Amino acid sequence: MAGRLQDKVVCITGAAQGIGAGIAEAMAQEGARIIIGDVNDEGAGALAARIGATALHLDVSSPEDWQAMADHVAGHFGKLDILVNNAGLELVKPMQDHSLADWRKVMSVNVDGIFLGCKTLEAMLRESGKSGSSASVINISSIAGIVGYPDQLAYNTSKGAVRHMSKSLAIEWAAHGDAIRCNSIHPGCIRTPMLEMAVEGWVENGSVPAYDPWTAIAALCPLNRVGMPEDIAMGAVYLGSDESRFVTGIELVIDGGWVAR
Repeated sequence: MAGRLQDKVVCITGAAQGIGAGIAEAMAQEGARIIIGDVNDEGAGALAARIGATALHLDVSSPEDWQAMADHVAGHFGKLDILVNNAGLELVKPMQDHSLADWRKVMSVNVDGIFLGCKTLEAMLRESGKSGSSASVINISSIAGIVGYPDQLAYNTSKGAVRHMSKSLAIEWAAHGDAIRCNSIHPGCIRTPMLEMAVEGWVENGSVPAYDPWTAIAALCPLNRVGMPEDIAMGAVYLGSDESRFVTGIELVIDGGWVAR
């Protein structure tokens, strides 16, 4: 029985762990052919070996690395159907402690990385869209791109930019007649290494109690639990599949009800 993404070629950034890894695993189970791009070569290689994917070194802030990715995809697969821009950096500290270098580093990965990926791979995505099944770009933002959180100004701002970039590209591609859909996913608190690092910062600034931070975070969600990478992965499978062929420019919030409260 064919999977929901059978034979679709997918590039996923930042997939060595966390949400990216969850998306890669779920899409592979649905029949997709996966290329993992990450600076964590060891982690990316281990995941690729486990799910039958390809791993490439990719610093998303590097135009040269993106071009190498494009060349590899064109040479080995001949097409690209889905681009998942997942790579991201978190920074938890008050604005007065942000250096300009901190700010630029977050923006270079969380915003510039998506711009470079979309720009570099646009031609292949456009060609894929001519096959009768639209190409799909899925940008991983955050609920922090919708509502504000203290002591993470650079991160919040970058994720808000991802949200609006996704809408802008959706409209631009549609206006030019390109069959490329573009949507953003906005995870809430998902148990990943990045969130664990953020929780350490929240404990330090007193946002959550040190004795039991995870129970406190779960209590902020109406569903009273912290999410897992697979919760986000199934949203990405939907947006990558032909089931969402009439869906572009949306923000898919997967957060246990956090921003609805």
